[in-house]
Amino acid sequence: MSHRYRILLAALSGLLFAISIIFIVLPFSFVAFVPLLIAINKLNLKKALFTGFISGVSTGLFTSFWMLESLSSFAGMPTAISVYLFAVLLIGLMMTLGTLILYPFMNSRLPIIAKSIGIASIWTLFEFSICNLVPGSFWFHPNLYKGVLKSGLLLQVAVFGGGLLISFFCAWINALLALFLLDKRKQSLIWLIVVLGSYIGLCYTAKLAYPLNTSPETAKVALINANHPLHMQWNESTGDQVVREMLQLNKEAYATQSQLQIWTESIVPWSFRKDDDLVLEILKNPEHHKTGHIIGLLTDHSTDNFYNSAYYIEDINGPVQRYDKQYALMYSEAPVTLFSIPLFSSPGFNIIPGRQDIIFNTLAGKAGITICNEALVDKVFYQLPAKGAEFLVVISNDGWIANSYLLQQHFYSSRLHAVESRRDLLINSNLGYSGAFNGMGQELVKAKEEAGFVRTVSISKNKQLTFYSKNYYFFLYVYLLFTVLLLTILFIQKKQKKAI
Repeated sequence: MSHRYRILLAALSGLLFAISIIFIVLPFSFVAFVPLLIAINKLNLKKALFTGFISGVSTGLFTSFWMLESLSSFAGMPTAISVYLFAVLLIGLMMTLGTLILYPFMNSRLPIIAKSIGIASIWTLFEFSICNLVPGSFWFHPNLYKGVLKSGLLLQVAVFGGGLLISFFCAWINALLALFLLDKRKQSLIWLIVVLGSYIGLCYTAKLAYPLNTSPETAKVALINANHPLHMQWNESTGDQVVREMLQLNKEAYATQSQLQIWTESIVPWSFRKDDDLVLEILKNPEHHKTGHIIGLLTDHSTDNFYNSAYYIEDINGPVQRYDKQYALMYSEAPVTLFSIPLFSSPGFNIIPGRQDIIFNTLAGKAGITICNEALVDKVFYQLPAKGAEFLVVISNDGWIANSYLLQQHFYSSRLHAVESRRDLLINSNLGYSGAFNGMGQELVKAKEEAGFVRTVSISKNKQLTFYSKNYYFFLYVYLLFTVLLLTILFIQKKQKKAI
């Protein structure tokens, strides 16, 4: 096989991976890495790393394209192009590293099943490492499971091992398919069929082990979304009109007689005060029934630093619960880092990570709350059910990615968290998708509109803990054990070869 042909295979692999991420196309998660694995087979390491870089660049050219429109509206097109190219380079380097860890297994003398398990294990650990290294930059997360997010069945194994267990099976199937195409051996095909069948079987097992919650405890919730334009100017002439529209939506929500009203992230560009006129008006209840409110507002920390907070309030004279976002968005909220390019229109604006109350005791039940990009940070979600959350809530402002595939990814990533925890989940995103999923991942409500709206949904409360919620690190230890064991075998084989 010529090196030019291998380069084309690597570029194809990157394109398939990009399609699986952008369009959430199910089959592509199981074949995206096949061309790359074939390309690095029996190739010297230096050339293999270059093919990995080409694969990453191919992925980045498509998955980072949204930056051109998003950043240009803040900092101009020259800056947007520079950031876009920098992001493509970073993804190229990331996939070079990914290729480096896959290379020893793909070019080993291990049996087919051991070789494929090694590839799947080390890739899954790689995903975990990248996601935890840059939790605030979800556009850099190389998750194979993203292509599976629309499949109600194939998401079900998440109750055992979260999204990473899905990625493990995706990588395992990719490896076995690549090995079969290379050697055309019946054994490779049999293993491929067995693993694919085991994955599907485990999905059905998950549905039986953790069936849909049929608890009679339900609650009615109203989602209030004002859909504020991204570049809306708050001044005397526009501010009053915007507030009137918000209060009208609030009135409509009260009319639904919901036990809980949920607003989006940072509904106004000022910080929370208990005596704030807007807060006081929101809490005035013309329907005279008791209602709780989750409201996204900033909280002062210092001159240039703030907490991105969610507040729960029932009565202005009653207690106020608060959750501060723990993982700042490495694009607009966090200080400059390798993966962070702050918006040039927001100088002196930094979000400080918080460690406040995570579970809100609401009239609708105990709510596990997260904000914006935390919907794509596994380590935020897995602990919520164990801390007592009976349902989950995501509030967000997706205006900065309003014309990109990331809106859909944000929405369906929340679906994954509903499945892995078997908790009903509500998501409310300004200029994004708002709605709800039940604990089986079934879509209860989905809405995306240009004008403000109110949507109601009935949710069930669940106290049962899934295997994933109780044993988050279990499968990570399994992947690590497989990786260390197989690398040790490779080391011994290499030593024996030198001794001959």
